[in-house]
Order: sequence, then structure tokens, then C-alpha cells
Amino acid sequence: MKTMKFLSLIITGVCILQACHNSEKEKQSGTMSSDSSITVSANGKQTRLSKEETTFIEQAAVGGMMDIEAGNNALQKSKNPKIKELAQMIINDHTKANQELDSIARNKGLKLPSAYPVEEQKQISALKELNAASFDHNYLGMMVKDHILTLEKFRLAAKYEDPDIKAFALKTIPVLENHFARANALDSLYIKQKMNNGDDILNIDKSSKKPH
Repeated sequence: MKTMKFLSLIITGVCILQACHNSEKEKQSGTMSSDSSITVSANGKQTRLSKEETTFIEQAAVGGMMDIEAGNNALQKSKNPKIKELAQMIINDHTKANQELDSIARNKGLKLPSAYPVEEQKQISALKELNAASFDHNYLGMMVKDHILTLEKFRLAAKYEDPDIKAFALKTIPVLENHFARANALDSLYIKQKMNNGDDILNIDKSSKKPH
């Protein structure tokens, strides 16, 4: 009887030691799956970010890359000085923003994407294939649409818990609003001029062409 109690105590002690060992291994390996806010990056560092915060960092980086590349295309293809001015401003602002975002990501053990997702790559490829005549309107339309979507993401990010992401979003929103306003104004002007030119052609005073 005493032997059975002794064996029972030994088994209980082994189970407790094994449980403690497994818990310690989980802490060391960073596989604390019960906390969904912990992200383990490729370099093994842990950062307490929600899935939405991690996704925002990735999407903001890709969006910045796209706007920079699209802007460089505008500098090469557009002959409109105002569009070139807009493109250069967007290049400068997004280059600075992506550098700051890269610093934030590195501090949290994350690495920014170096390539475009499939859909974004299609957009950039399509823009590159446009000729000079059709480039301006398509570029402006892309900037208007992209900045509407980007502003939605940044306004959500401004409410996230991570202080670095929140501060970055709040700081960048006015810059993006300026990009949108400038692009939208130029796009509206472009459409208006095209319509006016069409009206001028359609509304030519035929009486002036009558033979004398």
C-alpha cells in the first residue's frame, strides 16, 4: 500500500515537471498561439501587433511603392507640367513615408514587402503600357481612386492601439488628403477641357462656312 502511494507521488511529480518543461519551451520558441496579437517574423523576433495592424503595414508599403513607380512613369510620359509637379510631390512624400514605415516595421521585427501582389502588379503593368496620349487621364484616375482607398485604411489605422502605427497614420493622413485633392482637381479639369473641346467642335457656327 505504501509502495502504491509512493509510485503515485512519483508519477504526479513527473507530470508536473513535464508540464513546466513544455511551458518553458513555448516561451522560448515564441509559439504562444493563445495570444493572437503576437506576430513572429521571419527573423524570429516577436511583436505584439494585431492582424489588422500587420496587414496595414504591408498594404501601406505596397501602396507607397505603387504611387512612387506610377509617379516615375508620369515624369517620363506626361507632357503636362502640372501632372509632372503632382507626380514629383507624390514621389517625394511616399518615399519619405515608406522610409518611416520601414523603420517602424524593423523595430517590430517585420520586413516590408519587396514585390507587388498580383493585382497591384497588373495595375502597374497596364499603366506602363499606355501611350502618352492616354496616360494623363489614366494616371490621374488611378491616383484619385488609390488615394480614396488609402485614406480609408489610414483613417482606420489612426484608431489602432499600437502607438507607432497610430502616430504614423495621423501624421500621413493630411499628406494623402493633399494628394487626393490635387489629383482630383487636375482630373476634373482634364475631363472638363476634353468636354469643352468636344463641344467647340460640335458647336461650330456653320453660318461662317456658308459661301459668300
